[in-house]
Amino acid sequence: MNKAELIEAMASNSGLSKADAKKALDGFTDATTKALEKGDSAVLVGFGSFSISKRSARTGRNPRSRNAPVDDSPVTFDVCPEFAAALDLNPGKGDEASAKCRDADVVIDAEYIASATGGSHEGLSEEDAKRALEAFINTTTEALKKGDRISVGREEDEDEGFGTFSISKRSARTGRNPQTGKEIQIAAKNVVKFKAGAELSKAVN
Repeated sequence: MNKAELIEAMASNSGLSKADAKKALDGFTDATTKALEKGDSAVLVGFGSFSISKRSARTGRNPRSRNAPVDDSPVTFDVCPEFAAALDLNPGKGDEASAKCRDADVVIDAEYIASATGGSHEGLSEEDAKRALEAFINTTTEALKKGDRISVGREEDEDEGFGTFSISKRSARTGRNPQTGKEIQIAAKNVVKFKAGAELSKAVN
């Protein structure tokens, strides 16, 4: 699903115009990008939190192609427990996931979007912003459940812009309990993967 299709679905689900759905979506992506540029974390309430991935410089290999660059997004995305539950995913480390979704530097909600878009006279009212954000989360949930990718990129080039959400299958593996050092079996599970688009990656690097 590309950005134009996402906006159309948001408008249909919320009863808002496409222009208003686009204002809400752009408000969310702009606020998140600005927060990440400053090194802050940002959370869209009920959806997920975004932060800069602090990784040391290193040489890696793409498992699919020895010569291709490693798929290494500079932005970390953690689903909020509500979004994980809607997708029937294990929300992960309960308290940790909740904390990331509660204690982010920038909290994006209907009030924030209404303010960022100019309020009811020029932009979105708080009520319309709430409907638009709920439609975004619901549309994303439905698409990911079907196995679709959600691209919040430029309409003319999906790899540009903000980024892409998808479901990734994490294989079962053997891990270690960090407290005891004892080996444990970690079950296979599906996780939400976010790959930052070229513009967002450039903005945060």
